[in-house]
Amino acid sequence: MRNKGRIVYSILCFLLFFLLPLSDSIKVYAATWGSVELTGESAVLMDADTGAILFSKNGEEKGYPASITKVLTALVVLDHCNLDEKVTFSHDAVYNVDAGSSNAQIEAGDVLTVNDCLHALLLKSANESANALAEHVAGSREAFAEMMNVKAKELGCTGSHFDNPSGLFSENHYTTAKDMALIAVAAFHNEKFLDIEKNLRHTLNGLQRLPEGNTIYMEHKMMLPDSRFYDKRVVAGKTGFTKNSGNTLLTLAKEGDRRLVTVVLGDKTPYHYIDTKALLDLGFLETEQQELEDSANYLERIRLEAVKQGYITAEDKLHFSGKVLLSLPKEASQEGLEFQFLLPKTEETEDTSADDMTANEESPTTGADASVSSGSSIRRLKENALPELVFLLDGRMVGKASLYKEQNIRVMFEEASPKTKAAFFAVTISGVTVIIAILAFLFGGGALYGAKNIVDERKRRKKWKERRKKRLEEMKISEEEFRKLMEERKKRKKH
Repeated sequence: MRNKGRIVYSILCFLLFFLLPLSDSIKVYAATWGSVELTGESAVLMDADTGAILFSKNGEEKGYPASITKVLTALVVLDHCNLDEKVTFSHDAVYNVDAGSSNAQIEAGDVLTVNDCLHALLLKSANESANALAEHVAGSREAFAEMMNVKAKELGCTGSHFDNPSGLFSENHYTTAKDMALIAVAAFHNEKFLDIEKNLRHTLNGLQRLPEGNTIYMEHKMMLPDSRFYDKRVVAGKTGFTKNSGNTLLTLAKEGDRRLVTVVLGDKTPYHYIDTKALLDLGFLETEQQELEDSANYLERIRLEAVKQGYITAEDKLHFSGKVLLSLPKEASQEGLEFQFLLPKTEETEDTSADDMTANEESPTTGADASVSSGSSIRRLKENALPELVFLLDGRMVGKASLYKEQNIRVMFEEASPKTKAAFFAVTISGVTVIIAILAFLFGGGALYGAKNIVDERKRRKKWKERRKKRLEEMKISEEEFRKLMEERKKRKKH
């Protein structure tokens, strides 16, 4: 019996000696996503480069953003202004705010640059700065809110409506954690935004209340080295708080080449910084970016599907516009990876049945959501446009890619109009000299045309604002009343 025990013991030792080292090399193939316990009512962790949602808690439920709204405000301002433009603060901009709300000691009549205003907006969360910037860009806070909603829609937001530029509470001012994450990703890709946010302090000069200057400081505690919440990975972000919304927090973080964004809404404890750190740890420690494996095979499958759906001809070749990255749990397999086409953004069709004011004086900024393609949707594609591609694993979006096509010359010629074919032959016969002359003409004409379009667009926007203001005065209604009237008309048409 003693000998048998020794034999069994020896076998066990042998197995442990040889098999344990192998266990360290076993790869995790199943895409098992990590999880964390959070106190916030809703939250999202998103990869800023792939667009993949790495974690979500009630990510598409309605919530109130408070001052993280100002990130969207900043993006709209950066789209329409130069940093050195001068902003004059009106009495309404300074005093039409909630008592005790965040401010930067700016007084009516003060004149600051857009750069100064954005620092006050993002570092100090100054509500008077949000109001002044809105008036500077759009003429009123109401008109600016319309621009905010257009911008949000362009970024893919589907569950949000913004009613003011500051984030002060309104039942009609709401968002989702997912939508705010999309806005945060856009901010991460905006160099001017990052340049402002990297400054932990900024001095506002020329203020009536503080002639010696007012130095404002970053309020996101994860960016402050002397804070117990400091996290060296955090490069930008925005805080928010109202009684109705609780604490909200939007955070941009980077480690190595990876860029992640987090959003926490409705944290009443408050533990929003602790929640954010837990999300960042989950993202950086438990997930990774993988390059698409066997990309040539996927590209051929994608090409065949694109031919089937009518995006390209059978003779066209497809290419990825760059390296395709996927966000996955660490060491997870790409087995079972699928793809879907998304429709590119198109111009919305104007409602010509509305009254003259809405039909002819509609704001020039438009956009539409991207949606999964179907056979009936193909006709909406712009000529020669290719849809964006998303990759899914177990029904979860883990990456995206842009495509471009290498079109067959013969097919292009066959599809050309008789005039185009005639021009082609003319160019061929005329030789290199004619080609050079045509290119020079097109380049010069295009530059002049582009410059003229910019001037015309500015004039059109100015006329539109003036005409709209006059019509509203004649009708003796406010911007808000008119907007509500239009919404009611649209609802009646739908029914």
